[in-house]
Amino acid sequence: MSTPKYRIYPSVLDKFQKFLDSDIVAEEFWNKDSEGDYKLSPEEMSVQLEQELLDCINRVPHEPSEAADKGTAFNEVIDCIIEHHPCDREDMEIKTGMMTDDVISTNYGGVQFKVVGYPSIDVKFNGFDFRFDANLCKDVAQYFKGCIPQYTCSAILPTIYGDVELYGHVDYINTNKIHDLKTTKNYAFGNYEKYWQRHLYPYCLIESGEMEEVTEFEFTVVKWRELKNKPISGDIFKEVYTYSHEASTKALRGICEAFIEWLEANRHRITDKKIFGGERE
Repeated sequence: MSTPKYRIYPSVLDKFQKFLDSDIVAEEFWNKDSEGDYKLSPEEMSVQLEQELLDCINRVPHEPSEAADKGTAFNEVIDCIIEHHPCDREDMEIKTGMMTDDVISTNYGGVQFKVVGYPSIDVKFNGFDFRFDANLCKDVAQYFKGCIPQYTCSAILPTIYGDVELYGHVDYINTNKIHDLKTTKNYAFGNYEKYWQRHLYPYCLIESGEMEEVTEFEFTVVKWRELKNKPISGDIFKEVYTYSHEASTKALRGICEAFIEWLEANRHRITDKKIFGGERE
């Protein structure tokens, strides 16, 4: 197989989509002050979102984000329970918490935890300390029981500009269904409609021959509930989309060709050349 001209992953497509939708993003509530005026004008928002896209492509280091790192930590806890092993990441420490004097010994997914009082699972990661409700972790892990976690996929997408390798890391695969685990402080149904995972992951798995059929893509969403002196809990929501391989192929080709046009127009601003067919992550 010849080397693809471009290598593209979902999060960079999401950044590009936000850049394309900068006028819509500027209208969101967080970009308006108490008087209803823009904090950033649509033009300023476009400039900011394009810079964020460039930083993503160029892998510019950024300040730790508590919200993002909380999601990463939670996902690691769920994977450890599903796969029945302790955390083996050097940059993360997972242990059980102590909230009262009542000792509880319990087993989550084959991993033994000895906890005290409110059962919690504590994570130290990237300078943050997170205390998750162990029952929430158990419920989410139980929901994904039998799934294949953290599966790397890739496939070629032909475009008018040459072959593109699409690739990424699927959170959970279950028979004919794919899940992406999201965590958020605020949630409304449809929040993830424009996220490209729901097209790219099924496309890769089918085109590579690793799955014969994908019927649904689900964003499994945990909306945090945080109360003082209690572990972080949450409510679980399901945002499900029916998958059509023909429709997703067409959508992916359209967004990738538009993205390639932007890439070539901005090639002089891109310092990390992996996206131009270079070494994959």
